Amino acid sequence: SIAYLQLGVPQYRISQMVKYGGNVLDAYGWVNVVSPSGLPVRGIVGITADPMMFLAVNCVDVAKSEEFYAKLGFVRQEYPYARLNKGQGQFEPPRPPKSVYVAPSPNSMGILLLQNKNRKKAIVPNPVLRTLNVVYAPSEGDTGNNDSSPAVSLDPVVVDPSSVPISFIPVDYLEKEIKATALPMLSN
Repeated sequence: SIAYLQLGVPQYRISQMVKYGGNVLDAYGWVNVVSPSGLPVRGIVGITADPMMFLAVNCVDVAKSEEFYAKLGFVRQEYPYARLNKGQGQFEPPRPPKSVYVAPSPNSMGILLLQNKNRKKAIVPNPVLRTLNVVYAPSEGDTGNNDSSPAVSLDPVVVDPSSVPISFIPVDYLEKEIKATALPMLSN
């Protein structure tokens, strides 16, 4: 049910995508590529400060999905564009018709809810995405994941109306994982 991950990038080189195992589907103005792991990615050359724009999800029913995500704190937000012309030029597509963009806040990554084009055909979950991890800041008094709290589980806690499994990850756990898995900086 994952349609694609959309990124705004300062530049991209299709030759490098192919070199590292990407399967380029098309590239006119923006590039649609399937990553080596099987995740569809859309890259748009733009000027946005944060490259991760949104995760697009094919929905059985956009209204039911929007209601579900609202219970998780996601609300309708202005559709994010990577370029100043807001999808009106040849280098960035416009917002898909009948889609709804939801996010926890105007400055965070969100989810683009896309209506399934063929309502008679079931949506097949993308096996590449084990879970959609929602990162949160624990409330006061809840320390998230420290030495005295139980280990964080990456197992899905809930499933959205279009069969997307969702888990919840405390921000401190994510920060520890980033530090533990970061590659050392290479000097010239």
